[in-house]
Amino acid sequence: MSRRFLIWSRPTERGMNMTRRNGVVVAAALGLLVALTSCAPAQQASSTLSYEVWVTNQRFDKVQILDGQSLKIIAEIPVASKPHNVTFSPDFKLAYIASVGSNDFTVIDAVTKKVVKAVPGGKTCHHVAVSADGKWLLVSNPGEHTVMLYDAKSLERLATIEVGKNPAMAVFTKDGQTAYVSNGGDATLSVIDVKNRKVVGSIPNIGKGAMGLVMSTDGVRVLVTGGGENKYTLVETATGKILIDVVSGKEAHGAVLTPDGKFALVPNRQSGDVSIVDMGTGKIVDTVANVGDKTDIIDLSPDGKRAFVTLRGEAVTGDPAMTTGKEPGVSVIDVPGRKVVTKISLGGDPHGIAVRP
Repeated sequence: MSRRFLIWSRPTERGMNMTRRNGVVVAAALGLLVALTSCAPAQQASSTLSYEVWVTNQRFDKVQILDGQSLKIIAEIPVASKPHNVTFSPDFKLAYIASVGSNDFTVIDAVTKKVVKAVPGGKTCHHVAVSADGKWLLVSNPGEHTVMLYDAKSLERLATIEVGKNPAMAVFTKDGQTAYVSNGGDATLSVIDVKNRKVVGSIPNIGKGAMGLVMSTDGVRVLVTGGGENKYTLVETATGKILIDVVSGKEAHGAVLTPDGKFALVPNRQSGDVSIVDMGTGKIVDTVANVGDKTDIIDLSPDGKRAFVTLRGEAVTGDPAMTTGKEPGVSVIDVPGRKVVTKISLGGDPHGIAVRP
């Protein structure tokens, strides 16, 4: 805090002048003390931010939960076969675990860490997208080229919708009226009218192996990773026009949007690095090197200062020759510093990851 003090004195009132000067010094010191005291709690809160990091381990058939500060395992939850991806309800009270081995998804009470229900999905159930209002779930099933729409409260299946080949992930618009689905098998992006439960558009040339999806905060753009072509694509949602195709590292896979919405972080599985993409221009502004062997899915701490990236182990999904890694666990990135600060060994075959505040 900066303060200005006006010192008024007459040449003949030297003693009075000194008194005022001393008073000013005392007042300034007190002001500084108040300022420092008021700042202390905010700094302390930032340094003790509490959150959890949920990791799906496909080889162990369980979810491993890490404390965001200590990075120690605080809970493990057995789930169905080959848990692939994890997502949360908007209030973070429920977790959804898609399991490719058992063709279903598991609903978990994220507070008590207890399984609520296993819900049948489609073949190789891969990912559960959640609408912003928490009303809808959209489940991607690459083994049968469909997505399934569920009522999030009752868990009733409302529709099965045929999309492109091998749908991997989906994302809803903020109003929940439209959803976009990445189809890795035919390099397309399906556009779904959620209310009428049907495909209303298909955007081609997204990239083979289309997978990771993030939408800009204003809903104007969608970024899709196309690992089979070592690229990502930025699409304009209003027109379906491809704004830019960018070759990133080798096999772009997951993606996450920073809290301010300005950047997307994209792990490149074969090159073991993370590209930082400007969501406005679509261009790579920086790369975090040496993140780990077989970087896969990524998420951020609530303040965006740390990134958590899964590192594959002895792969039980995908092509083992391409996806098996040597250091199964999670790599932790200092995002402002653009560097890896530590790696957490988990064993097995970690894949999905999501942060719970």
